[in-house]
Amino acid sequence: MINFKNTLLLGHRGARGEALENTVAGFKLAQNLQTAGLAGVEFDVQLTADGHLIVFHDDNLQRLCGQQSRIDQLSLAEIERYSQLDHKQSGHKITPLAHIAIALEGFGYIELEIKTHERTDYRKLIKALMTELIDSPLASLPIVLTSFDVELHAGLQRNKLLQHIPRGLLIRTPETLITATNTARQLGCVQLGIHYPLLNQAVIEHCHRCNLPVSAWTVNDSNTIAQLIAWQVDVIITDYPTYFLS
Repeated sequence: MINFKNTLLLGHRGARGEALENTVAGFKLAQNLQTAGLAGVEFDVQLTADGHLIVFHDDNLQRLCGQQSRIDQLSLAEIERYSQLDHKQSGHKITPLAHIAIALEGFGYIELEIKTHERTDYRKLIKALMTELIDSPLASLPIVLTSFDVELHAGLQRNKLLQHIPRGLLIRTPETLITATNTARQLGCVQLGIHYPLLNQAVIEHCHRCNLPVSAWTVNDSNTIAQLIAWQVDVIITDYPTYFLS
């Protein structure tokens, strides 16, 4: 069993390596690991054609539901219909963000990644986030909104109703890492989520000097996790939380 010391462990998309990703079943599995030391979960949301947020990673249904339809071209009702059909075969049932709060209760830390693409309607997306995150059961949860999308972060920073929710800038390339701390501070972000192969002790120390905690994604190797803990990374996201807590 790894000693995580001051590093928080999160289950990726619930507990992607142990249960169907971004599902209530996966979040409940993660909830059962809280007593073993799991701090929380990371998960994703996509925007539907009619302005709802669903807990889902991909921008289409091909990989998980066998349908080529894009999320942004389908209404919530249409997606739920596809999901109900697929649920009989694979067990994958897509859940609206509005219905997920009960499966997140008890966690001390949650990263909610907002997915965007070249077709994203930012006005509609921000409106949906306001509906789902303000005056709702989700409002009381310890959520950090994360995204790679600088335009989205700028829009959230300008929104008076959403700007109080902490945000994290996600980094996946060496090029964006060079300016990550400056970009994050300009956008009002309070942390960085960095693809773990980009991390070393110097990078983490630099982020900490800038008062930016570091979340490392997605780490499934014991030696790498031990090294990141030694470097005092703040958060580690993994597909296999049970394995690293047993």
